[in-house]
Amino acid sequence: MDITTRESTTPHSMSSLDLSAQGRTLLRRLVQGEQVEGSEPGCAELAAHGLAVHDPHHGRWSAADLYHAEQTALARERAAIAHHLRRMQQLSELHGQMRSAELPRGNGVEFLDRLELVTAAITQAMDSAKSTICTAHPGDREAATLHAAAISDLAILRRGISYRTLYPDTARARAGEQEWVAKVSAHGAEIRTLATGFERMILVDNNFAVVSDHRGEPNRRTAFAVTHPGMIALFHHIYTQQWERAEPWTGGRFRQRSETLTTSRSRRILNKLREGRTLKQIAGELDVSLRTVNNDLNKLYEAVGVDTMFALGAWWSSEAAAKERKLD
Repeated sequence: MDITTRESTTPHSMSSLDLSAQGRTLLRRLVQGEQVEGSEPGCAELAAHGLAVHDPHHGRWSAADLYHAEQTALARERAAIAHHLRRMQQLSELHGQMRSAELPRGNGVEFLDRLELVTAAITQAMDSAKSTICTAHPGDREAATLHAAAISDLAILRRGISYRTLYPDTARARAGEQEWVAKVSAHGAEIRTLATGFERMILVDNNFAVVSDHRGEPNRRTAFAVTHPGMIALFHHIYTQQWERAEPWTGGRFRQRSETLTTSRSRRILNKLREGRTLKQIAGELDVSLRTVNNDLNKLYEAVGVDTMFALGAWWSSEAAAKERKLD
């Protein structure tokens, strides 16, 4: 059988680095100086591995230079590895482009597929803030990150920007957050903590937001930069709901007893009652249930020491509640 015919029928020999018994037996003969016909069992296998070379003058096969054969095989494998690495890089780039193409620039939503892009977008937005910054950090923040942030955050506060930050209750026990809160709250920042989970986001003025990528588990390394007015309004609404459920914090380890009888939401309820709204209308405008409105009113009855809505309204309009009315 001609060797070219045998090569076309042995692709399996190229995928395996192990020689058959026939191939090993023939290799020992070739290494000892013997020359064989191409029809010899195992010859096609050795040729496929570069271990046997053809002598065109005599039409026979002999052992290859084994060192040269080894180096040639290794070079071939290195080239294959480099090829696959390039393919992997190209696949990553392609899928990155596909993810970005899901939400192209210009529709008010931009996908930020790397932490560096997320950080750059947040930094640029905060540096250009005109009036308000609202942030929500449901996870831990490293002490080094907070130390660096304090410098830029204090610079923002000195520009007269209103600054609110929401943390989980567990932050009260962490020294890094305690130090940061004490510094920025002394310069006018408002900090609150919440026992329940909440959404990670950063809102700047009324025209920009960065929110976590929630496809699958929330991802801190990818996010969406949003400028769409409708979505910005939605995120502000979500943030306000989170904020109103939270407790003020100025950096101490434990909660301070509240000096007010009202909360942000209960003050809004009282103002709407004074404007003549019904409880059902108020629930709709605040996007809460009627039960929630009634619960807030019951807490106010107990805190103020009254038992009728008329008496509660009279207290809200009195001098005794003047400081409460000025809040928010």
